[in-house]
This record gives sequence, structure tokens and C-alpha cells, in this order.
Amino acid sequence: MDLDFPLFNGLLLLGFGSCAALALAAFLLWQRAVSRGRIGALGASLGYALCVAAVPLGVWWSIRAFLEHLPADKPSFWTHLADISVAFILFACLWMSWAVAFVVACLAAWRFTVCSKRLGRQPRA
Repeated sequence: MDLDFPLFNGLLLLGFGSCAALALAAFLLWQRAVSRGRIGALGASLGYALCVAAVPLGVWWSIRAFLEHLPADKPSFWTHLADISVAFILFACLWMSWAVAFVVACLAAWRFTVCSKRLGRQPRA
């Protein structure tokens, strides 16, 4: 595989952007459920943590599958070195995504708890 660095950098940015967008969408859905009283803060926190743990894996697997389908004209030492470096970088990005997802899940759990407490103090109509 001939590694085109602008393409690879674009895919990395797309991967992180996709993870962030999907995590935000999941947060808004769980926040709506908590604010309407359909689910408690603990259930929303656990559900959201599972969502943000699964999202990076799917995104990085998709990028890896795309990179595997790029044509390799002539296998050489540099082609194999590029394959190994792509695998290493995607592995590092996956772990970094999980670290960021853990922090985001902790912040979301705090927000769900605040929303649940606020909902408990307000009189229901």
C-alpha cells in the first residue's frame, strides 16, 4: 500500500470527528430521556458509557477496512513499513479515543446526575 499522507491524515481527522459527533448525538439522546424522567441517572450513565466505548471501535475498524482496500502497486520494504505504521497509528488512535471517551462518559454521568436531581426538585405537571 502506498501511503498517501494527506489521505491518511484526513482519515484520522474523520475518525476523531465521527467519534465526537456520535458521542454528542448519544449524549443528547440520553439527556433527553433523563430530562423527561424515562430513565434514571445511573441507567443513562451506564448506557452512555457503553455507547462511547463501542463507537471508537467501529469507526477505527471502518477506517482500517478502507485502508486495506487501497491498491498496492509494487510491494516493497517501504510498503510493508507503511502497513505496520498504519496499524500502529490506528491502534494508538483507538486507545486515545477510549481515553477521551472515558473522560466524556464521566462528565456525562455528572451532567445526568445534575439533571436528575433538578428534575426531582421540580413539581411534575
